[in-house]
Amino acid sequence: MTRRFLLLMGLGILGLILNHSATFGYQATFDLAWSYRPEVAASCVDLTPPVRCPNYDQVHSATYWGLTVVRRFIAFGVPVFLMVSGYFIAFAAGRKDAKIQWPILRARVVGLLIPYLVWSIIIFVGQAVFYHRIYPTPWAYVRRLLTGGATGSYYYIPLLIQMYLLSPILVPLAKKRWKGLLVATAVLMLFVETLRYLQLFGLGEPIVPKLIALTPLWFFPRRLFWFALGIVFGFHISAFKPFLVRHKNKLVVGAILFYLLSLVEFEVLLALSGQPWIDFFSTYTTNIYAGLFMLAMLSVEKLKLPLTPQIMDIGAKAFGIYLVHEQVLELVGTLLFRFAPWTLGYQILYQPIMIFFALGVPLLLMRIVSRLPVKKLYKYSFG
Repeated sequence: MTRRFLLLMGLGILGLILNHSATFGYQATFDLAWSYRPEVAASCVDLTPPVRCPNYDQVHSATYWGLTVVRRFIAFGVPVFLMVSGYFIAFAAGRKDAKIQWPILRARVVGLLIPYLVWSIIIFVGQAVFYHRIYPTPWAYVRRLLTGGATGSYYYIPLLIQMYLLSPILVPLAKKRWKGLLVATAVLMLFVETLRYLQLFGLGEPIVPKLIALTPLWFFPRRLFWFALGIVFGFHISAFKPFLVRHKNKLVVGAILFYLLSLVEFEVLLALSGQPWIDFFSTYTTNIYAGLFMLAMLSVEKLKLPLTPQIMDIGAKAFGIYLVHEQVLELVGTLLFRFAPWTLGYQILYQPIMIFFALGVPLLLMRIVSRLPVKKLYKYSFG
């Protein structure tokens, strides 16, 4: 079963790369259309950098659906990371004692913290040198370090550290009162997600905006359920396995159904909002799909996917890839925008380029650093 969780981790990081690459694809299609479509540039009031001239006439185009279908399909990325992390916390706690020791927690937190700080500082320096992005005070940098603000995806690392620090409370509950734990954390997630729906339609002001400000992505309430689910699996997977195997066909069908429903739900929300475009957020159907996808993956006894060993190897290197991939996407995206803007209009070409470098560069860096004589450099750089 541990191998299966490693496979899930590999699929999760691949999904995350596809997700973030699709985000750059939306930006290229909507926000940067002026750079490669003369008719859009002609309609812009001001082309003085930084240009703000979004164009949404490609919503519901073939390009739009290609990006959307992929992005909704890989919505299991972060839930997979948290669930697998929870599973290994249960493994570290021991199924008999169900007590997580502080030295174990400290090692895990430090293992996250050092590479996170190293790459955050590198990112801050890069932003200052190449993009002239300098924050006004030292406290602004500290605040971004505390909340994962060096780059968009780094919110996950303070989030996971919070999960680890909550483990002494979660582990005994997952062992002895797992049903109550899952219900409580699911209700908490439902509440936090519902706030986003209310905000979309301008309901519940001024309370809803304040509650949303108190539950950002980097704060644990929104994603605690997935980590708790992983701990519960760690203690009770043998009890769940017969149920999962018995209902595997239903789980697979359910995952497919809710994936399709997640596409429909977003389109309904977009239409009802009256806006030309809304940012993606974690919808009800997306969360259900992510959960069913993971259960379906665990239910198949002899799962054989193409390139399984390679995906598992990527899963073992997931944290290092996570730390680097978004900066690679930003760099490659910037180079294409400046020197080959026409590629932004051909996502069938743009996406493979972005994905290739987002996966290949971190793996190449990790390979190079692993061969250096300073052994601890790899640990401090990639965890």
